[in-house]
Amino acid sequence: MDYDVIANQPVVIDNGSGSIKAGFAGGQSPKVRFANFVGRPKHTRVMAGALEGDMFIGPKAEEYRGLLSLKYPMEHGIVTDWNDMEKVWQYIYSQEQMNVR
Repeated sequence: MDYDVIANQPVVIDNGSGSIKAGFAGGQSPKVRFANFVGRPKHTRVMAGALEGDMFIGPKAEEYRGLLSLKYPMEHGIVTDWNDMEKVWQYIYSQEQMNVR
């Protein structure tokens, strides 16, 4: 796809309390879809092979959800944690998700 088309195409985000979807306007389906929560390790790392990182969003948070303390930045349609919500939006706009430059 031509970069000029992508650069000028609006991004649409369906920011739900439980899940979040995002894609380009006019697209057939969302490009990104995942549970709208942020996961942080329940315990500090004490052994090799434990979780690497202090925050997980998207598929990684889903994958490690049993080892994480989960926090939803939205409750009943209202943003309750703006810092975590911004992290989720940054993740959506990241190079590996939407290829937005």
